[in-house]
Amino acid sequence: MPSLMWLFILPFVSAGLLFALSNVSGKTLKYLAVGLSLLPLILLLVNHAHWLGSQVDYAWFPAVSIAFHLNVDALSLLFLYLTAFIIPISLLAVNRKNLSSPHTFYGLVLLLEGLLFGFFTARDLAVFTVFWEATLLPLYFLINYWGGPQRHKAALKFLIYLLAGSALMVAAVLALYFIAAQNGAGTFNLDVLAQIAPHAPYAAWLCFIFLLAFAVKTPLFPFHAWLPDAYFEAPTTGTILLSALLSKAGIYGILRIGMELFPIQMMEWGPWLLGFSIAGVFYGGLAAWMQSDFKRLLAYSSFSHVNFILAGLFVWNDVSHGGAILQALNHGITIAALFLVAGWLQHRLETTSMESVGGLAKFLPQLCWLTMLFVLSSVALPGTNTFIGELMILVGIFRQHPWAAAFLSLTVILSVVYMLRWMQKVYFEQPVGIHKTWIDIKSKELAIALPLVAVVLWIGIYPAPVLRHVETATAKTLPVANLEETR
Repeated sequence: MPSLMWLFILPFVSAGLLFALSNVSGKTLKYLAVGLSLLPLILLLVNHAHWLGSQVDYAWFPAVSIAFHLNVDALSLLFLYLTAFIIPISLLAVNRKNLSSPHTFYGLVLLLEGLLFGFFTARDLAVFTVFWEATLLPLYFLINYWGGPQRHKAALKFLIYLLAGSALMVAAVLALYFIAAQNGAGTFNLDVLAQIAPHAPYAAWLCFIFLLAFAVKTPLFPFHAWLPDAYFEAPTTGTILLSALLSKAGIYGILRIGMELFPIQMMEWGPWLLGFSIAGVFYGGLAAWMQSDFKRLLAYSSFSHVNFILAGLFVWNDVSHGGAILQALNHGITIAALFLVAGWLQHRLETTSMESVGGLAKFLPQLCWLTMLFVLSSVALPGTNTFIGELMILVGIFRQHPWAAAFLSLTVILSVVYMLRWMQKVYFEQPVGIHKTWIDIKSKELAIALPLVAVVLWIGIYPAPVLRHVETATAKTLPVANLEETR
């Protein structure tokens, strides 16, 4: 059996095993879930040199030319690594003492991992769409059953928005199939459709439908109304999965479908999409600045940074695209780390309000300095992982839109303002509301955060290996931009 099939099957088998273990203690289940979630990461690392080009291709529904076709290229491999790295972190973030039905909870997380593996490697548009829609269900249940007091409302809004965003996507997929049939034989193969779609009848409308689906899930401004409540009400694990992985599925969809199937349309709409992205960066940053709740502040911060990534995607040159792909990876690492430490802070304070506490650096020094490191990563301090990605995006945009780059660079200052405001109010102001002695994070929690710290510093100090891989990925996302630059 190909290694890729093992990688795909492992999370589903693990999820099925956990669903069946309803009588096992929560502590044992957590250790088992974390151990099972590490297997895909180990498999990726052990076979690192052999993944590119690995594929699975079986006839699934031959009557309608649907093939179970999975393939690993440079772009998908980056997102596979991100998924395999974040899933164990999200499981380690679980507070098992307050977790009901832990076997279902852990099973849903590993089910999501398998669905994301399928989504990031699908080369058949029908299979791509199945995984795209299916990823919503585990997240819906995680929010709806283990979230905060308003979890039902937040989960319903999340589901309605994302289903509404992709309601027409199935019709667009079928339209491409019949257009391909008029040119020879109906197919869902992305490599074949990439030759047909840019010049197909109603190509602009088809591109718009796909872009709408991806814009809602990422989200691109102004399709973000579901995000603050979903991020706030979800448990820490759910918030990490939403911010670090679900938003990357939207970015990957834009790269894989928008850039590969409809490059001409995406290039024509580039200035408009760039404008929406910049508006989203400012809106998210200003909204984060106005928050008195640090979990909502991080939610809007994530929205702002994702739109910064999209700004890089919508400018057609290799520097901005490379920076956007790198920054998608970096954002997944940094936002997972921020929500991890925010969850630990929330557990100790029993609130996420920034108004009711202060001066916590005296009581929680290790958590304070760990949080500060991830805050500095978020604001792109040189030496941290996000610096090189943001710099590449700004340089790439400056090549074609100098004023837009100058305007967008102001958001870097804005992010410093609202992130350091959080640190100042919670950790460094005069002590407020101190009614008990809190227990600082211990070696166990530091060990959970250590891999995130290592990646933040590794990419920040020595990004060359990742950049070489990003260059390979970028070459496939710019099929016509390179021609444009040579005119």
